[in-house]
Amino acid sequence: MHVRWIELVGFRNHTSLTFAPEPGLNVLVGKNGQGKTSILEAIYLLLTGRSFRTAKLVECLGWNAGGHTTLAGELVAGSQVRSVRLELVAREGGPEVRGMLCPWAGAVSFAASDLALLAGGPHLRRAYLDAAAARLVPVHAEAGRRYRLALHQRTRLLGDLAGRADAERLLAPWDEQLAALGSEIVHRRLETLALLAEAAGDVQRALAPGAAGVVLSYEPSVPPGADRAATQAALLGALAAARTRELRRGMTLVGPHRDDVAVRLGRADARTAASRGEQRLLALALRLAVAVVVRRRLGHNPVLLLDDVLSELDREVGGRVQAWLEGQGQVVYTATDAQPAAAAAGAVWQLTGGRLEPLGALAPGAA
Repeated sequence: MHVRWIELVGFRNHTSLTFAPEPGLNVLVGKNGQGKTSILEAIYLLLTGRSFRTAKLVECLGWNAGGHTTLAGELVAGSQVRSVRLELVAREGGPEVRGMLCPWAGAVSFAASDLALLAGGPHLRRAYLDAAAARLVPVHAEAGRRYRLALHQRTRLLGDLAGRADAERLLAPWDEQLAALGSEIVHRRLETLALLAEAAGDVQRALAPGAAGVVLSYEPSVPPGADRAATQAALLGALAAARTRELRRGMTLVGPHRDDVAVRLGRADARTAASRGEQRLLALALRLAVAVVVRRRLGHNPVLLLDDVLSELDREVGGRVQAWLEGQGQVVYTATDAQPAAAAAGAVWQLTGGRLEPLGALAPGAA
């Protein structure tokens, strides 16, 4: 699928801007602060209903837009064409989102903040894995929502039950819910992680041939069983075993909300053994692996939106990244000047002072 055109009105620093990217590779060039990242964010928001930069959509409202932002565009997938229009309207407590998303639209983003997939806390890697699982099996998102609600209620109850003789009886229904939903979540995570590990390995070999292979492994707080029923029983047993500690601390100490994903280069922990450049390339491979898995499983390419993707990569590695991107459907990436785009077989666009102008198509190797 691809975006045929998108119009931004009152979105961050863009008063009004229209962009008609090519179906293949597109490079946005310009100085810092021009709003290149905001264009990527607007496309992502139009396709997914979310921002990859912030959880607070109020930040997307234009600086001088009077509390009203509009995104409109046309999406194409084969013979299907869909017009989409979203509005963000300022309201107390957060903006109201009006409009309907396209059900078959999809996007994968990469930004410098994705280095936190390696160096940040386990919640970031769980979120990465859960988001990928939900792309493949949408009910995973609902299972996660129900699990978080049950976890919240159980944790509140723990704070009220310390020292009470009926604590186990009152906690039992919540234990059952957490174990049932938790086993579903864990096994879907394991299935998704296997797909991502294979795809990330393929991407990394293309971008960094000869480097140590990427290894992704699940680190559970409770070792899963051979099937969901066995995992559910294991979670129930772990909750019972942790009961005294949980009542004392007022928090749920075991379950998929405590799990992690280990990322290694060969046998070395990527958080400590990889250089800054290696970490950036590895984080990129993890994001691109999601797009590969979506294509392999669902049969279509999500739009790739990559912010400053060639930063901190040497020229040789950057060339391999560009070569890989040229065969991945619609790609829009940003650069600070035209030089990194010189090897790209795609369209190059210059953003200056809120105006976006095509610089033309550059063939591979063009100066």
